[in-house]
Amino acid sequence: MLFAGSLLLAAAPALAQDDARTLLDAFAADLDSLTAEFTQITVDGRDEVVEQSSGRMAFQAPDRIRWDYLEPFPQALVADGEQLWHYDEALEQVTVRPQPAPEDSPMLVLTRPDLLETFYRVLPSSEPNVLRFEPLAEDAGIEMARLTFVDAMPYALDLFDPFGQSTRLTLENIERNAAIEPGTFEFQVPEGADVLEGL
Repeated sequence: MLFAGSLLLAAAPALAQDDARTLLDAFAADLDSLTAEFTQITVDGRDEVVEQSSGRMAFQAPDRIRWDYLEPFPQALVADGEQLWHYDEALEQVTVRPQPAPEDSPMLVLTRPDLLETFYRVLPSSEPNVLRFEPLAEDAGIEMARLTFVDAMPYALDLFDPFGQSTRLTLENIERNAAIEPGTFEFQVPEGADVLEGL
């Protein structure tokens, strides 16, 4: 993926960054819950698609998250505030491990902009609707992230890893403070599924 040239970055980084951060703060203000449809595409260093999936996600403050992958293979990821459950329907297998810390989940920046000041370094951006940031930790799983807004709403989160691979998460049909059904973030192990812990 290509970035704007250095001349553009030097021309107006402060204004662009302030604009993008204002959009993020406005979106996250008084945010208690969130639902959306998503598409996730991973490409390698040669810009070839290596993985593509889609589904629905839900968030409940402060740290409950659910991802239901519908295509191409049904899977569920449920973070209940303490544990992260991963259910692979085809394998009839559940893996469970401690929920990752907030600094290991760049997606949470959408709902908690304060994480930027604590765990990330905000980078200059030539585009007023784009927020770029990198983790302060040297052993982070990503090198840089890029959050793009369209019509004042988050549209895409791009994650770039140290191996030249990137993943784009695109959100559509976003609903702020949506009514979420009770039990959404309480994972129930399906009958007959194998459970693996600590992986």
